[in-house]
Amino acid sequence: MKTKVFFLLPMFLLFLGCSSDNDTPEKETLKPVTYEVLLFEFTADTGNNSSRLHYEIKYTNPNDVAVKGTSSVTANYNGLILTPIKRVSPYIEIGANSNYTEVYNVESPHDTQSLSPEQIKTYYIKFISAEFVFAID
Repeated sequence: MKTKVFFLLPMFLLFLGCSSDNDTPEKETLKPVTYEVLLFEFTADTGNNSSRLHYEIKYTNPNDVAVKGTSSVTANYNGLILTPIKRVSPYIEIGANSNYTEVYNVESPHDTQSLSPEQIKTYYIKFISAEFVFAID
C-alpha cells in the first residue's frame, strides 16, 4: 500500500502542478489605424528647375495600447500607381488613443536631359491611399 501511495502522490502533484493553456492572457486584436489627409500638394515646376511634393497625413490610433509600425502612401505618378518603399527603422510609434502626423516635403531636381519643359508642366502626382502597417515583435 505504501508503495502505491509513493508512486501515486508524485503523479498527482505533477498533474496539479502543470499550468493549463487557459492561464495565458489572449492577445488583444488591434483595430486598424485610420488616416486623414491634411495636405497633399504637388508642384510640377517650382521655377527652380525642380518639382516639389508636400503632404501631411494624420494617423489616429484607436487602440488602448501604443502601436508601432511604418506608413505606406500610394499615389498616381503620371498614370503609374506606386507605393514607394520606405526604410523600416526607426518605427513610427503612436501612443494609445492618440495620433501622429507624418510630414513629407521634398523638392527634387528635374531630369532636363530626358524631359522637355512641356512634359514637366504636364507631370502630376495624385494621392490614392495611405496605410499604417503594424510592426511585429
